[in-house]
Amino acid sequence: MLKFLKKLEEKPIDTLVLRLFTTWCFTALGFLIAAEDVFSSMKAFSGYSIIQFAITFAVVFGIITLISVLKKKSYDRKLLPVSFALYAFSVTMQSQGNFFVGMCFAAMAVIMLLYYYKTSGLHLKKPFTTKKRNIYIITAVAVFVLVCGSVGVFRYIDFLAPNYDFGIFCQMFHNMRESFSPVTTCERDKLLSHFAVHMSPIYYLLLPFYFVFPSPVTLQIGQTAVLASAAAPVYLLCRHYKLSDIKTACVVAVTLFQPAVMSGTFYDLHENCFLFPLLMWVFWAFEREKYALLAVFTLLTLCVKEDAAIYIVFFAIFVILNRKKYLTGAAMTVVAVVWFVAVTAYLAKYGDGVMTNRYGNYLSGEGTLFDVVKNVLVNPAYVFTQLFTDDKGEYGPKLLFFLQMGAPLAFLPFVTKKVSRLLLLLPVVPINFMTVYPYQYQINFQYSFGSAAFLTFLMIMNLADLKPNAQKLFSCIALICSATLFITVGVSAVRKYVSQYVNFGGDTVVMREALADIPSDKSVCSSTYLMPHLSKRSVLYEVYYHVPADGEVLDYIILDSRFDCSKDIEKYEKLGYAVTRTVTGSDGNELITFMEPTEKAGKVSAAEAETAVNDGSQNSGHPENGGLASAGQKGADTDA
Repeated sequence: MLKFLKKLEEKPIDTLVLRLFTTWCFTALGFLIAAEDVFSSMKAFSGYSIIQFAITFAVVFGIITLISVLKKKSYDRKLLPVSFALYAFSVTMQSQGNFFVGMCFAAMAVIMLLYYYKTSGLHLKKPFTTKKRNIYIITAVAVFVLVCGSVGVFRYIDFLAPNYDFGIFCQMFHNMRESFSPVTTCERDKLLSHFAVHMSPIYYLLLPFYFVFPSPVTLQIGQTAVLASAAAPVYLLCRHYKLSDIKTACVVAVTLFQPAVMSGTFYDLHENCFLFPLLMWVFWAFEREKYALLAVFTLLTLCVKEDAAIYIVFFAIFVILNRKKYLTGAAMTVVAVVWFVAVTAYLAKYGDGVMTNRYGNYLSGEGTLFDVVKNVLVNPAYVFTQLFTDDKGEYGPKLLFFLQMGAPLAFLPFVTKKVSRLLLLLPVVPINFMTVYPYQYQINFQYSFGSAAFLTFLMIMNLADLKPNAQKLFSCIALICSATLFITVGVSAVRKYVSQYVNFGGDTVVMREALADIPSDKSVCSSTYLMPHLSKRSVLYEVYYHVPADGEVLDYIILDSRFDCSKDIEKYEKLGYAVTRTVTGSDGNELITFMEPTEKAGKVSAAEAETAVNDGSQNSGHPENGGLASAGQKGADTDA
């Protein structure tokens, strides 16, 4: 016993502190696993006393100490990160993607990293070879595709992917496969080309894959693959800036794991996904002075969407003012402006016009995008009042978005003495902060893809300017923050949707089989979550928005009975339709209600139809966001 105590006394105080924290993490992990509820509920640990915790703590501490004495070696420095990581992972799995929970654990991990860095540095026992670098990069890409792709696929097969922003593109790709024409009926409640809403010919790059595998699953995986392809230009940029193999691997992982790239895939498909890799290719082509490729990638970027010209113009300003490449910058500016003017003129004449309502806070009435520019130039002080306030005058949402964009990159985009580089932050301002359109400053939507490209480019340049040890430290901090948030948000999302499938997979099979019985040549009006599964047809409308035309008779009205659809049934009964079939699940719960036309259908006047539509309201909500009416509203009112 004396010999045992003597060995304990020989241990320095820092070892004791490490052991205490290790013991705390392991003990808390045990209680977390044994709890009857999630950690955020007070009921989870109400059955345990402080005495039970103290006894468990003492036992765990004794076991770790005994192992160290018997092995004549302290394992505390290795056990603390392991115990902390296990506890953090367990908590984040229960946090339902809570950003602040993830950031708290990331902050604690960074503090731990700084301690290890101060006491012993960050040294590898074995050289980090090129082979290891490639393995790490491939692994990061594979993890990203697996996690984000799984979320998209399970959202579809769980009947949780709505018409906006998925059903419209499922129908569009079906029509592109049939006739090469990107038309839909469910995007604006009429037969219309998607290019009349957004000029996005870039979608044709996905068409060959959809042609071979004509399934909505192809689109979900395709978007993830498009984003993952950004690993290539990021890798090349890291090599251009002479970052070491291990730092290159870290930067690629950080690039893919940042919430701005990951979370955008959780609201299904959007053309903006192409912005991230294409802009990274633009940056690389410019840096390497490959001007032919620069022209190609610039044109491809412009083909993503009409507002993609904003990104090109702001990068051209950087090229002119920071790099003094006047001819290159001028050429990029001219091409982008000409493209933007031509596309906006086309949309104004043949489509729905440019969506200036997103910047309605800069207009006193109806106006054009050029009126927005004029008002911004005339009254810049007003702009400052809008940068961090939302449509309700609150600061929280935009400040949260700023943290979600910057923290996973260790705020490296802002760590520079070269002030002119901050020109690359300019596109983030109009796209994400000047507007009060809520989706543009919410990380879970697709409007962060383009901004993330500029921040990632800034991160690479600023990291390369640091001294080697600082590069190593900041790379590790960024990797810890991004990986922690990736687990918190991404892996938690996979767990949620997989659990949904495990619990209700039998019902979704029944629903798919029932919908498969509807012939593809029949016209359908359905609830939002059913639309991706009914998209392979020429005529498809969403119940929530469809206004019947005079004399219109649809073959089927198909309602999602998992949510209250009594108002919709009443509405369409007034329009001359009758319930003909109800599909039930394994527990007898109603899943789908089918309605078909009677003799009265098509004989109701437009005024009576409008009254019936106004009287009806679709309760198209689901548990995760409190109401799918809001999700559907996103598309039909302002975007698709």
